[in-house]
Amino acid sequence: MAMQLNRRTMLAGVAAAPLAAGLGACGGRDEARDVLRVAMAGEPDSLDPLRAEFAASAVLFRQYMHPVVGYGPGGAAAPAIAESWEGSNGYRTWTFKIKPGLVFSDDTPITAVTVRDSLRKAADRNTRYADASEYYVITGVQAAVVDGADPASIGVSAPDDTTLVIELNAPDAQFPQRMQEFYPVPLHLIETNPDDWTDVSRIVVSGPFKPVEKTTTRILLDANPKGGWVEGMARQIDVEAVADTNTRLRMFQSGTVDLAQDPPGLRAEELAQEFGSQYQTAKAPRIIYMSMNTKRPVMADPEVRRALAMSINRPQIAAAIMRNSVEPAGRWVRGEEQPAYDPDGARAILAAKGITPENPMRFELLVTKDDRERAAVQMISDWKAIGVEATILASDASSIVSRLNGFDFDAAVVRLDKGMKSDPIDLLQSWGEGGTAYSHQWKDPAFDAKLAQARAEVDPARRKALVLEAEAIIQAAMPVTGIWFFPSTWLVAERVTGGIEGVPPIIWPSLRLPA
Repeated sequence: MAMQLNRRTMLAGVAAAPLAAGLGACGGRDEARDVLRVAMAGEPDSLDPLRAEFAASAVLFRQYMHPVVGYGPGGAAAPAIAESWEGSNGYRTWTFKIKPGLVFSDDTPITAVTVRDSLRKAADRNTRYADASEYYVITGVQAAVVDGADPASIGVSAPDDTTLVIELNAPDAQFPQRMQEFYPVPLHLIETNPDDWTDVSRIVVSGPFKPVEKTTTRILLDANPKGGWVEGMARQIDVEAVADTNTRLRMFQSGTVDLAQDPPGLRAEELAQEFGSQYQTAKAPRIIYMSMNTKRPVMADPEVRRALAMSINRPQIAAAIMRNSVEPAGRWVRGEEQPAYDPDGARAILAAKGITPENPMRFELLVTKDDRERAAVQMISDWKAIGVEATILASDASSIVSRLNGFDFDAAVVRLDKGMKSDPIDLLQSWGEGGTAYSHQWKDPAFDAKLAQARAEVDPARRKALVLEAEAIIQAAMPVTGIWFFPSTWLVAERVTGGIEGVPPIIWPSLRLPA
């Protein structure tokens, strides 16, 4: 299981930065002008796309690795390693045409076989690919990951160097979008250096940039002409991990960096006024929610879980605590009417079960030491009035994820970042059995089946109706409940231009610096 500390979440910039092999080098340009300087909110846990879990890693992959399918305007599927694709057999079979002439940075060809074998590597249970469950729709992947079946038996074939065929165990009309964050890896190098192939002294990449220096908090990437680097892109990208939001803001204000990720959310209105168009924010599938361990006696009753959710005053948290920088998340499908804050209804549910202020329900709430802790204080205050005494245990994110992975908790306020995956099905599927955020231990085959139906549906209205039916199932059981959605926000220097319409500035090969 992967929580956020987890990713999620190339080349969205494909339209602006075409894939090519052997493009000319950048030439003698002024170093300071040619360096894109970035302050990120966290450091990567790995540079290996099949091993990393942190959201910061997912951002970096987009700069030095090409995915099978890229991002176009509005996040739509666009050519990358695959130049085209077609569904058949009722969307159970997808055929991808791989762009010829692509190479890794060491000149090794990238072919359909590369993609096939990378998918097999991801399905190997020994790889422990954090996002493996998102590819269970591929025939045989779940059996390989869960039961240890031979990864070579999954439904992926390469009839020739430019044709990749993927067989699914259920129809999926949007399957190419799943391939937007799958990055084929240099297996020829991994075979000889399985544990340290991403060391900057030997790393082999496919994208427009290549890591050349790395410390705990800093990574430097150089242009990789063989991966599609073109004139106008940065010659180098200097990335620093800066945990403190105010420090990132000060670095941007002083001109030390060109891009600053997630400036202080509590100052959103002030910063938007101060920086104008340089303050760029977009709705994103990033959510703070509460996971309730349904196998713990205190959280076993769905009515009790529903009462806890009903008594979270999300509008107050969004307005008073988060200063209107976030969006209440009482529903998983955005744009739908939010459930009412109903402490009286919650009190009645609990009282019928003998839970009152005189005979309170008690549990421990895990939370990180940030804005979530402030929100948790408010939640606990509201719960006390309905007969619930929760105790906050504030800890670092790594410790909390460890406890979530071991199901060693009552309830936890958790962050989930789905990167660029804005389809509500992807968010809901995170909480299905075997999903990337499966800590609550609740499962319902009807929920998983309804999501599968939705994925297979082409008609937008019918698809949404099925998604809402799936949402209703999980809302009734309430193993998880949302608190707020938070946007993807960046400060962008005036000298930085380009980008992809409708996509946050996280695909740096699509950005341009002045000549």
